[in-house]
Amino acid sequence: MVKNKAEKIERVIVKLPQSVAEYFRKAFPHGKRSGFVARCILDHERLQEIEKVEEELKRAGRKRQ
Repeated sequence: MVKNKAEKIERVIVKLPQSVAEYFRKAFPHGKRSGFVARCILDHERLQEIEKVEEELKRAGRKRQ
């Protein structure tokens, strides 16, 4: 993930089940957690955009038939 120096960093609280939180802390050391979460969210955003475009293409294809 490329950090945009001009973009402000904002703290967000995420509530997780205790077992998940423990694994998260163990698997991702301090300083690496926020990067992982940011990548996951951006990947999800990208996938949602792809699904939206695919649906629009399907609709356009049905109209042409």
